[in-house]
Amino acid sequence: MHTFITATEWQGGEKLVTRTESGLALDVSSPPQFGGEAGKWTPEDMLVGGVEACILLTSMYFVTKNAIGLKSWTSRATGSMEKGASGLRFTRIDVRITARVATEADVPKMQDAVRLAEKYCPLSAAVNFPVAFTLDCSVQ
Repeated sequence: MHTFITATEWQGGEKLVTRTESGLALDVSSPPQFGGEAGKWTPEDMLVGGVEACILLTSMYFVTKNAIGLKSWTSRATGSMEKGASGLRFTRIDVRITARVATEADVPKMQDAVRLAEKYCPLSAAVNFPVAFTLDCSVQ
């Protein structure tokens, strides 16, 4: 079993500081459209960014395991929220990945790595809405 611990301190208004157990701090606010301070991480940013980073890091496990010649990876994630009967909820996250690999043989292996990451990423598995992936993979 793995345990992850954070601690959050309210600093007035819409400002918070969230720390990891090791003391790494992150200034957090509500999104500006909800009255928060611009230029700060929001819980919504952390959720979308966390899923995006989890996909990358889980993919890296399979890249290493399968000796894929990954040259570069960039991604962009978009989280969509809608207001419904139960309130404001995330309805999906779209992750667009651009990967460059060393050889043509690495392209299908990279596609498999991302498919496996989609299956095994603990964060995307934890949410109750779709996480969709688009992969543009070519030889660099």
